[in-house]
Amino acid sequence: MASLLPTEIANIVANAFKNNLMTGTLKRPVASALDSVGDPVVTFETYSVEGIRDNFNARFATLQGIPHTDVKILLIMNLIVPATTPQKDDLIFIRGEWHKVREVLTIDPASASIELQAFACPAPE
Repeated sequence: MASLLPTEIANIVANAFKNNLMTGTLKRPVASALDSVGDPVVTFETYSVEGIRDNFNARFATLQGIPHTDVKILLIMNLIVPATTPQKDDLIFIRGEWHKVREVLTIDPASASIELQAFACPAPE
């Protein structure tokens, strides 16, 4: 039988941080079609998120081969509405900028938070 402890921990973390972090938007490309002239048209699923955006420590970034232009985004999992797990290539708007997820770095053992490596990108159309 699976333990309820991770779920309880994730709920406690979400309740502690709710409305205390930066709000943002996650967009996930889900379908692509072609318009009348053959250009791709992408549709997105949209989610609201709460978290923080920060820079990587320069020494850590150099040792890990992380581009110095990449940022770290930490999201609280139970504050992603509707519920989803962020993944590579998702687009996140936080602190006034759009970023594309390059890599999922960590999900904590209770699935309370997720840390992402992302880079600045243009706003989705």
